[in-house]
Amino acid sequence: MAEFFYGIDFGACNLKCVRFDERRFYGIRLNSNDDGSFHTPTAVYYSKSKEDDSVQKIIGQAALNRGIMEPENLIIGLKRKLEQKDWRQFISALNREVTAPEVVGDIFKKIYDMATQRLSKGDIARAVVTVPVIFTKNQRQQIVEAASNAGFQVDGVINEAFASMFAAKTLNDSFNVVFDLGGSTLDVSIIKITGNEIHELAAAGLKLGGLDIDKDILEKILKPKYEAILDATWANIINKDDCQMDFARRMKEAIYAEESEERICAEDIESNKDFDKIFLDRAEIDSLLESEGYGEKIIALLDDLFDKLSEGEECFDKSFVTKIWALGGSLKIPYFRTLLEDYFGSELFDAQDYDFEDVGDFYDGLEDKYLAVAGGAAHFLKKRETITTINAIPYRVCFALGKNLRQGLAKNMPAGYETLYLPLRLSELDAAGWKIELYQTFDDEANFDAAAYLESVQLNPALYEKNEMPLMRLKMMRDGRLRLRVGEYRNADDDESEFDFLEQHFVKLEG
Repeated sequence: MAEFFYGIDFGACNLKCVRFDERRFYGIRLNSNDDGSFHTPTAVYYSKSKEDDSVQKIIGQAALNRGIMEPENLIIGLKRKLEQKDWRQFISALNREVTAPEVVGDIFKKIYDMATQRLSKGDIARAVVTVPVIFTKNQRQQIVEAASNAGFQVDGVINEAFASMFAAKTLNDSFNVVFDLGGSTLDVSIIKITGNEIHELAAAGLKLGGLDIDKDILEKILKPKYEAILDATWANIINKDDCQMDFARRMKEAIYAEESEERICAEDIESNKDFDKIFLDRAEIDSLLESEGYGEKIIALLDDLFDKLSEGEECFDKSFVTKIWALGGSLKIPYFRTLLEDYFGSELFDAQDYDFEDVGDFYDGLEDKYLAVAGGAAHFLKKRETITTINAIPYRVCFALGKNLRQGLAKNMPAGYETLYLPLRLSELDAAGWKIELYQTFDDEANFDAAAYLESVQLNPALYEKNEMPLMRLKMMRDGRLRLRVGEYRNADDDESEFDFLEQHFVKLEG
C-alpha cells in the first residue's frame, strides 16, 4: 500500500489536478476525451443512453463540445453557482433538477477516476483542495464532502494564492505578494518566509475575475450592438444566459490569444448565422475595464492590505516586497499586468517582460503557470510536516445573540491575537438560550445581509452566578482554530472582585 499526494484546483473556468510522487510532479489530464491538455474546462454535460437509460457524465472540453448541440444538459460557471443559495437547474437528460453540491460531487467523482487510474488496490489518494479566499466555511465543507465522497482522503482546504507558493523551486527568506486573478475571484496573499516558517501575514479576495469580464463584455459591448443575433441564436433555451456568457468568453480569449490581435470576428470562433457581423475590439475591452472600475477595486484592495500591515508591530509596507507572483488566466489581459507594474514598479513586475507560460520559478513537471496552484497544493501536503505555516484569517468573525450581530475578531489579525473583553448581556443570553452564533463576513461592517453562518456555541448557564455581566474573549490560534473563553467577575475572600474564566470552546475556522 502506498500514499500519493494530490493537489486539486477547483477553478471557476478550469479544473487542474497534480500528483506529487517524491520529487516529481505529474499533471493529470482530466478531459473526458483527452485532447492532450491539462486545462479542463469546469463544465459537465449529462447524456442519457438510448439503449439502457443509463446517464453518462462528461466533463471538460468534451462537455462544452456536446453542450453546443444540447445546452439544456450542460452546466458551466459552477463555482459561482456554488456561491448562490439553493441554486438549481433542470437537466432534460435526467428529467429533474440538480443542485450545485450534487454537480460538484459528480465532477469530483470524475476527477478521482481519472487521477487514480494507475494506483494499485489499497493505495491511498491524499488530497488538498484549493478554494478562493472568499469561500465561506460552508462552501469549503461542501468541497471537502464532494472530494471525500469521491474517494480522496482530504487532508485540508487552503486558499489558492497561498497554495501557489509551494510550487516555487526555492522558498528562501523573502517577502512575497501572490496576485491570482482567475475566472471567478481575485485572491491576494502577502507571505513572509523566514527559515522553515511560512507566514501568511494577510490575505484578501474580491469576487472579481474572468466571469465578470465576460458578463460585462456581453452586457455592455455585445448586446447593445448584436442582441437580436444573440437572442435568435439561443432562443428557447433554459440556460441561455450561460451560453451567451460562454460565447463572450470565447470572443475574449480569441482576441488575447495573440499579442498582435486587435479585433476578432465571431465567425472566426464559431460558424453560425450572422456571426460574420459580430466584432469585438481590444480597445473596447480596455475602455470597459476602466469605466467599470476594475483597476480602482484592485488598487483599493492592495492599499487596504498594506495599510493594515503598516499599522502592525513590524510596520510592513510595499518597500518590503521582494517578489511578485502573478497568476491566473485573466492576466493574459495586458490591462491588469500594467496595473501591477504601476503599483509595485517595473523592478518588481515588468508588464512587458511578463511571460504567462514561463515556468522558471516553478518545479519541473508543472508545465505552465496554470498548474501552479494545484502543484503547490500537492507539494504543501508533502511538506507540511517539515514546515511551520501560519495562515491569515481574511474575514471578520462576528457573533450574535438573537437579533443583534456584533463585531468580534477583526480581519487579518495575527495568530495569537486575543480580543478585549466582549460583554454578553444577561437578557440577551437568556433570550438566545445561552447559545452564541458565530458568523464570518468579508465586509468591514457587521451585518446579517453580508455575513455567513459559521457555527453555534452552547454555553452552560449553570456555571454562572449571574450577579455580573458575563464577558467573552476571542482568540485566533496558530492552528487555525478560534477560541472562545467566557467568564464573570466574582467576589474573592477579601471582598475584592476577581475575574474567573468558567468555560472555553474551540471552533475550527480553516480546513
